[in-house]
Amino acid sequence: MPPEDDDNLVDKAISNPAFDHMFGYYIFFRRVAIPIFLFILGLFTYTILESFSFSRDTSLIISFMIVGLSLGPVMNSERYLGLILSRRKDHD
Repeated sequence: MPPEDDDNLVDKAISNPAFDHMFGYYIFFRRVAIPIFLFILGLFTYTILESFSFSRDTSLIISFMIVGLSLGPVMNSERYLGLILSRRKDHD
């Protein structure tokens, strides 16, 4: 990628009309909020599983599996939210 494109990459994403329905928060939502949510989900499931007297390794593996299996639905719900917001914007 040429150096002049590096400077404009974020500007292109922010000024893209596909992201207008999320009012500029799309990049924050995609890059920060979803990973934080998945991290908190992992900690929560690990804590709950440890209270059921599972071993530490078993709790860790099961919490990794739960977070991994929830990655697809979380990403698809984010796309669905964008679709709903864009349809709502089109009808207004």
